[in-house]
Amino acid sequence: MRADKKILYLLQSSGEKGVLQSEIPEILDLSKSTVSEILHALESEGKIIREKVSTKSFRVWMTENYPNPIPGVLRIGILKSTEYFYVILSALKCGALIRLFDDPVDLTRAVSQGKVDIAASPILTQTMMGILMKTFRIVRIVAKNGSGLALRGENGIYGTTEISTMDRNLRKYLSKIGKKRFRITYFNSPESIVDNLKKGLIDGVAIWEPYLTILRRQGYRVEYFRDILGDHFCCSICVNNESLRINGEFIQEFFEEYDTYCKQNSDEYRKVAEVLDFDEDVVRESLKSYSFCLTPDMDEIIDYIKDSGLEVSRESISKLFKLDSFT
Repeated sequence: MRADKKILYLLQSSGEKGVLQSEIPEILDLSKSTVSEILHALESEGKIIREKVSTKSFRVWMTENYPNPIPGVLRIGILKSTEYFYVILSALKCGALIRLFDDPVDLTRAVSQGKVDIAASPILTQTMMGILMKTFRIVRIVAKNGSGLALRGENGIYGTTEISTMDRNLRKYLSKIGKKRFRITYFNSPESIVDNLKKGLIDGVAIWEPYLTILRRQGYRVEYFRDILGDHFCCSICVNNESLRINGEFIQEFFEEYDTYCKQNSDEYRKVAEVLDFDEDVVRESLKSYSFCLTPDMDEIIDYIKDSGLEVSRESISKLFKLDSFT
C-alpha cells in the first residue's frame, strides 16, 4: 500500500481522536520526512486537519472527523436512510462533506458538540438532546412516515434503536394491538438489528426505509406504522449554533439548495444510492413511503412531542424549533 494511503487509513481508523503526528512514522514504519511531506500535501488538499497541541506537537484528523467546526468546511451527518434524499442531493450540490452514522443518539450528540455542523436525525432525539444541551436549533422537518415493522415471529421480542422515532412508534403499535407481553432490545445500527432478525434472535424489528423495502423483498411480513398509527413525523434537521456563527454563509447556501430541491420532483436516485450504498431501484421504491419537505405549525409539532410522552414546555420547544430560519 502506498504511504499516503496508509496514512489516510490510519487517520480514518482513529476517528475523532485523531493521531499525534510524531506517532505516525513509528506506527506505519515510515520516515519522518515522508510523513511530513504527505501530511503537508493532504492538508493543502483539504483532506486533513492539523492542530498544534504543544510547542512541538501536532494532532492530525481526517477533515470529516475533526471534533470542532471548521471555517469554510460544511459537514452534514445523516443516518443510512433514504429519508435524507433531498439532504444528500443538497449536500452534494454545495460541496459539503457527508458523514454516515449508525446510531441516531451518536449523530445527534455529534451535532450538539460541533463534530458535524448539520444533522438529520429523529425529531424526538433532537428534541430531548436539544433542550438539554442548548447547543443547536431545529430548522427543518424532513418528512413524515417511512418506517414500520418487519416480522418473522409472534413471541414478542422486538429490536429497534433507542431514544428514537422507531422506539416511540413501536411502543404505540404494541399498545394499539393490545400486546401485553413483549421485550424490546436496543441496537446501535440498522445492520445489527437486521442481522439479529435474520438469525432468529428477535421476532420483529422497528426500522426505517430502505431496510423495510429490502426486508419485504426478502419475504418478511411488513407493516407500515402510518397504516396503524396514522401520519407521524420522522426526522428533522438541526444546526449547531457555533457552526452557524463560523459558517453561516455556507449553511445558508445548503438550505437554499435544500428548499429548492423540495420544490422539485428530483429523479437523481443514483447519486443517493451511491452515498448510502443501496441499489438504485431500492432507493426509488422506498421513497414512496414518505411525505417530504413539510411546513407544520408549532401546535402540530408540540402535540406530536407531547403525544410521544415527552413532558416539555411550549416555551422550551419554541426556543429549540426555528423553522423560519434560512427561508
